[in-house]
Amino acid sequence: MSGGHPLQRPDPGKLVPREFVGRWVGRMRPGGESEHERFLDALRSPDGAALLRKCSLTEYALYQRGPEMEIVFRSEKPTIIAGFLRNKRMWPPFWEFTGPGQSDVPADKPLVYRWTRG
Repeated sequence: MSGGHPLQRPDPGKLVPREFVGRWVGRMRPGGESEHERFLDALRSPDGAALLRKCSLTEYALYQRGPEMEIVFRSEKPTIIAGFLRNKRMWPPFWEFTGPGQSDVPADKPLVYRWTRG
């Protein structure tokens, strides 16, 4: 028998943590540009990094083209994904949800901000 079971780990002695992914697609509401920039500045600050770490995320990435945005976030726990979506501090009122995302790296929007737990 060759190749082994298709679901078998390549190195049975090494545990690889599983990550769960949340994807959010939306747009900035008209007139929200300056508030959006302040929100991004706050995310880029040490306090913003501490807040994302406190949310138990392993990664947070924001992609944007004009007012259109996609946010991809990850955690090792599935319950964190749902809880993060309910965290009003991380979803400002000048953003409007349009639907769930489909990809981890949107092809039509450049990366504007990325944080990873270090």
